Amino acid sequence: MSTDSLNQGLDHIALRAYDIDATVRFYTDALGFRFLSEWAAPEAGVHRCVFLDAGDDRIIEIFDAASTPPGGSAHRLSPDAARPGDEERARHAALVHFAVRTGDPAELFRRAVEAGARPLMAPAEVEAKGSTPMTLQVAFVHGPDGEVIEFIKRPALRDA
Repeated sequence: MSTDSLNQGLDHIALRAYDIDATVRFYTDALGFRFLSEWAAPEAGVHRCVFLDAGDDRIIEIFDAASTPPGGSAHRLSPDAARPGDEERARHAALVHFAVRTGDPAELFRRAVEAGARPLMAPAEVEAKGSTPMTLQVAFVHGPDGEVIEFIKRPALRDA
């Protein structure tokens, strides 16, 4: 992608955490993301936010439960409140999942589950048929805040 393009690629994905410290530990310790910075902007509804590098300067932005970030609910999350179930979340969520590229989906799946993620789909090989047939290796978990994370190994599509 050229650097003079108006679209310079995906920059970040934002999550709101019930327990920001636990969520940051999950992404850094289990998945190997790197801490970049922590910030606040109370006038914009952000009480605490952490940037983690997911690789190649792509960011996971994690807001604390008290923050009301743009696009998020104005209702604060309560760590003690009942969390929506998987089915309810799936019915109402526009974001289906986000994927982390890896050379070993099974190992990242194992690490995530050991760190407290709930398994959604065990590591599997998928034969994708269509305009660009390819073999994918994938696994899915529910992250610490109910987010669905895919671990994927796939060929580069731009080379296909």
